[in-house]
Amino acid sequence: MNIPEFFDRYEWSCEEVEPGIWRASFADEREEEYDLFVALTEDWLHFAVSPLTPRPKAECANSLHETLLRLNQSLRLARLALDDEGDVALLADLPVDDLRFAHFAAALDALTGYTRQLAGELSRVAAQPGYRSPLF
Repeated sequence: MNIPEFFDRYEWSCEEVEPGIWRASFADEREEEYDLFVALTEDWLHFAVSPLTPRPKAECANSLHETLLRLNQSLRLARLALDDEGDVALLADLPVDDLRFAHFAAALDALTGYTRQLAGELSRVAAQPGYRSPLF
């Protein structure tokens, strides 16, 4: 499987940051940049937009975590997660068996779309105590 070729077909550049792990970047309407990582394992292709938001202020963590849990119910092909350091990531996984470019493109479309839709509001939830987004 040639992941750089998939990125080329998607018209994005990427770099291999470690064997089997590639990074690409994209921006939203506010010109915020996000890193998208793709990792190839034996059975799965893993995608991660990380970090999606700044780490939450201590007084905002519970509100952010509740919001992430509620949002996960409505996301398709993707999910929100917290890593060991408290960073929020947007994740997706595809099985490698019979993986086609269309599947790869659909995952990138979902991740970039959700990032553009959610990252700004989630960042406010993470940084502003008591903030409740009208989006969720």
